[in-house]
Amino acid sequence: MDAYYSDIVVILDKAWEDKLADAVAQLQAAGMTVAKADDDTSVVEGQIEAGKVHALEQLPCVEYVRKVFTYAANFPPGDPRDRDGQ
Repeated sequence: MDAYYSDIVVILDKAWEDKLADAVAQLQAAGMTVAKADDDTSVVEGQIEAGKVHALEQLPCVEYVRKVFTYAANFPPGDPRDRDGQ
């Protein structure tokens, strides 16, 4: 396998209520691929490598991270995410 990924839901800290764009930038810098960000509920949905979830939980903008689904990914040769060359 190339990696394990988790589909996650991030609840933002109340202090970041009016700073959704800044919070999303922090999440992306930590390795999260953002699929949906809702300013009204302060919820961001997306995907991240499972091994990076703990670091994401430590960000100042994060109140809570829920791992919805974790799975193994095997990317085809030539894909930049392919790590095992198979």
